[in-house]
Amino acid sequence: SIALRKQGIMPARPRANLSEQVYERLRTQILERRLTPETKLDINALSAELGVSRMPILEALTRLKHERLVVSKNRVGTYVLPLDRTTLMETFEARRMIEDWIAPRTIMHLRDSDVLDLRALLERAAQLFVDVTDETFDYRAYVEYDTEFHLTLVRLCGNSAVVNFYTSLNSHMQIARAYSLRALSRSRDGHGEHERIVDAFAARDVDQAREAQRLHLESSIHGVLALIDQYGAL
Repeated sequence: SIALRKQGIMPARPRANLSEQVYERLRTQILERRLTPETKLDINALSAELGVSRMPILEALTRLKHERLVVSKNRVGTYVLPLDRTTLMETFEARRMIEDWIAPRTIMHLRDSDVLDLRALLERAAQLFVDVTDETFDYRAYVEYDTEFHLTLVRLCGNSAVVNFYTSLNSHMQIARAYSLRALSRSRDGHGEHERIVDAFAARDVDQAREAQRLHLESSIHGVLALIDQYGAL
C-alpha cells in the first residue's frame, strides 16, 4: 500500500489531523470489506504501511471500537468484526428508536429553508440515476448522499449526543451495502422513500414522518437480512 505521507499526509502535521485521516482510511477499508472480517489489525504493520506513528493508529482504532467495527481480544490483538444478524437487528432497533424520537423535535426546529435544502439534496442525488446501469452506477456517491440525508434530519433535532450515536449506527448499513447485488434498483427505491420522508416532514406531520421513516427502514432490513441469509455473517 502507498504510505499516507505519499498521499499528502505528512508526519509533521498535527496528530489530531493524522488520527482523523488514519481513521477515515481504515474505516473505509472496513466498510467496503477490503479489510475482511476477522482480519488482524497489527499496529506495528499499520504504522509502517501508513508512514505514521503508533499513536494516531491507536486513536483511530479506539474510534472504530466505539462503532463496533473492530474488537480487541485480550493479549491477542485487534480484529475486524463480522456483521451478523444479531448485530444488524440491534442496529436497526436503535435506528428506529432514534428516528421515532427525533421526528417531533426535528419538525419543531424545521424551517422552510431546511426543507429547501433537503429537496436540493434529493435533486442532486437524482442525478446519480440518470443514464446509468448496474455497472456504471456510482454507488459510493449514493451511499455518501444517503448518509448525509439521514444525518441532516437527525441534526435538526438539536441534540448532539443523539447525532453522534446515530452516526455510529450507519457503519453497519454501509457494510451490508458492500455486498448488495441490487445496488441500483434498491437505491432507486430508497430515493423514492426519501422523497416521501421529506414530504412528511415538510407537512409537519409527525405520524406521517414516523411512518415514512419506518417503511424506509423496514425495506432496508429485508434487503440486508437477505444478504446475511445468502452469505452468512458479512
